[in-house]
Amino acid sequence: MSNLTLNNSKQDSAHCVLESKPYTICLEDFILEVIIGILPSEREKAQKILINAEFIWNPKIRAQCEDSMNLDKREDFLDYRDLREFIKESFARQFGLLEEAQSYFYREIPLRFPQIKEFWIKITKLEIFEDCKVSIKINYQK
Repeated sequence: MSNLTLNNSKQDSAHCVLESKPYTICLEDFILEVIIGILPSEREKAQKILINAEFIWNPKIRAQCEDSMNLDKREDFLDYRDLREFIKESFARQFGLLEEAQSYFYREIPLRFPQIKEFWIKITKLEIFEDCKVSIKINYQK
């Protein structure tokens, strides 16, 4: 069964807008070396963190109606390269607490990627303790 639904567009009779069921883009096991934390040792030396995230969005795809639904243009396209780069560049801010990083993502992801309807992001400190990892996860839903 197709993942697309047809909506006839009255503005452009030569095209139809196809609305897809939600897609999820996942970033898995994304490792960065960053300055994050409030301890003096955490402020002096970068540490490895692990990021896992899911981003849910509904693409709208414009197609030629007369041409057997061959796709010719995508609207509301969500590029996983942009998501990855945004997260990577965000850590240049050198957050103090994990909660500060999560608050930043909670606020900024919907502003920069309005097509995202829902997401979660988990940040894990890999090197803070020898016997466990420390993580914080946040969920967002429009």
